[in-house]
Amino acid sequence: MVAVSRSLVLRTLLVWAALETAAAWQVRTADGSPLVLSWLRALLEPVSWVAGRGGELAGDVGRGAGDLRRVVVENRLLRLELEALRARDLLLSEDLAAQRELRLLARDSALFSATAIAARCIFRDLPAGTMEVRTATEVQVRRDAPAVTSGGLVGRVVRSEGRRHWLQLITHQAAAAAVQTPDAEVQGLVLGGGGTLSVAYVPRQARLERETVLLSSGGDGIFPPGIPTARVVRIRETSEPFLEIGAVPAADLQSVRVVLLLPEWSRRGG
Repeated sequence: MVAVSRSLVLRTLLVWAALETAAAWQVRTADGSPLVLSWLRALLEPVSWVAGRGGELAGDVGRGAGDLRRVVVENRLLRLELEALRARDLLLSEDLAAQRELRLLARDSALFSATAIAARCIFRDLPAGTMEVRTATEVQVRRDAPAVTSGGLVGRVVRSEGRRHWLQLITHQAAAAAVQTPDAEVQGLVLGGGGTLSVAYVPRQARLERETVLLSSGGDGIFPPGIPTARVVRIRETSEPFLEIGAVPAADLQSVRVVLLLPEWSRRGG
C-alpha cells in the first residue's frame, strides 16, 4: 500500500512538472524568450559561477606553483653562490696565510741556501708521515733534499715530478735526524714512528730537561745544522745505558702551508 502511494505521488509530481514546463514554454518573457529558458539560466548560473571561480582558482594555484618552483630554484642558486663565496674566501684566507709564511721563509732562506725553492703544501697524511707539496714552476728536486718551514724541520724529499714533490716527514716511522742541544753538549738521534718522535742514544748522565728544543746537528749528512727539529716532552730513566726520551716536532706539521726545499745543501756547502 505504501509502495503504491509512493508510485502515485511520483507520477503525480512528474505530470505536474511536465504541465508546468509546458506552461512555462508557452509563457513569454519581456524579451520574447520562453519562461522555461529563464528557469534554466537561473539553475545554470550558480554552476557557471562556481566553474569560473574554480578555473580562476586553478589558474592561481598553477601560477603559485610555478612561482614557488622559481623561488626554490633561485634559492638553490643563491645557496650555491654562497657556498662558492665561502670556499673562495677560505682559499683567499689560506693564500694570505701562505704568503705570510712565505715572507718568513724568504727572510731566512739566505741562512740555508741561495737556491732554496718555496713550495705550497697541497696534501698531508700525518699518521702516515707523508706530505705532498707543489712548486710554482716545474723543477727537479734531488732525493733527500731537506724541507724546512719557519717553525723548523719538516722532512726530506723522497720523490719529485715536475711541480709535484713528495716529502717524508720527520714523524715517518723510517725517518731519522741527528740532533743536539743548543749548547751542543748533548747529542742524539731523533726517530719517527706513528706520528710521534723519540730521541735515541742520549746517555743516562746527560743533562737534559723537558721543553728543550733540539736542533739538527748536520751529522746525518741530510739536514743542515741549526734547524729546530724536536721539543722534548718526556724523559725517563731505564736500566739501559740511554735515556728514554719522547718528543714532538718543533714545526707545526698540522698547519704548515709553505715549505722551503733545499736541493743544493750539502755538509760542506751548508
